[in-house]
Amino acid sequence: MTLFEVSFAAAMDGHDLAMLAGALAMSTTPRSKGDPRENHLGFARLDHFSGLFLERSVVEGEWVLRAITWGHPGSQAVHGWHVAAAAAAHRLDPTVKAPDRAADPAPDLPTRHVGRASNRRLSRFRRRLVGVS
Repeated sequence: MTLFEVSFAAAMDGHDLAMLAGALAMSTTPRSKGDPRENHLGFARLDHFSGLFLERSVVEGEWVLRAITWGHPGSQAVHGWHVAAAAAAHRLDPTVKAPDRAADPAPDLPTRHVGRASNRRLSRFRRRLVGVS
């Protein structure tokens, strides 16, 4: 499943590849041993089930950083990866914009109504622990 894509234009010479490798902890392959027009030029591991791939675009001189996952990463982690990828691409192509700010999600905490019966049960347990009853 594709999480996000960051498109940018660059010459993608050795200097550009080195900059991306340093900024994103990406392993790059400037020359493919097989097909000289290989589409995948780099990979960065995001988490155990996700990776960021540097690929050629259909248009000459344009590139795509594509995040793909086989798991279920959290939305905050994905947004952080997106911001980092956009910042690295912005260093090569100043027209790349940072992604919109992620909304702070409400924590997924189970809610439970604490009523009189629940308080009574806990108070008995507390008294037993303290040794009052």
